[in-house]
Amino acid sequence: MWYIKADKKLTDQVLEYGEDILRSPNMQSERNFMQHGTTDCFTHSICVAYMALRVAEVLHIRKIDKKSLVRGCLLHDFFLYDWHDKQTACKYHTFMHPIVALKNAEKEFELNQVERDIIRKHMFPLCFPLPKYKESYIITIADKCCAASEIWHLYSLEKVIHMLEGRIHTEIPELIFEPDPVIA
Repeated sequence: MWYIKADKKLTDQVLEYGEDILRSPNMQSERNFMQHGTTDCFTHSICVAYMALRVAEVLHIRKIDKKSLVRGCLLHDFFLYDWHDKQTACKYHTFMHPIVALKNAEKEFELNQVERDIIRKHMFPLCFPLPKYKESYIITIADKCCAASEIWHLYSLEKVIHMLEGRIHTEIPELIFEPDPVIA
């Protein structure tokens, strides 16, 4: 496994554009829901936001709405349930969770059209309709990269997460990060 270096400019953008989302009690509750492997939904969403900015940079995609990209990425899996629990999960989770996430996000945040499109269409090509904006295509790449890494441990964004968690803790002090449990 190789580790992706944390880029301060990109972590600054995740924090700047996503602060209100990161402060949200419902976003914080995503720490209680596992996403892929041992990665919770909160961490996955942060990784996707960071990776989307990185994808745009590496592919030299210009003239994107970075704020909408980050906000849409942070909210793309805002479905607020444990999808592994068949009693509480949405039936056909893979195909329905973008709709659930969008409805939840619209209840809590003011979203623009790009953010709505990102959340609703991030599962393309598994779900339709086609994404409308460049930012929506970028998240489809970033989300799949992060999911693959979380499942198969291809690379780690651990350094990015540690940098963001440290900065969130000092710059947004009311957010409390639970330490990793100590296994004796």
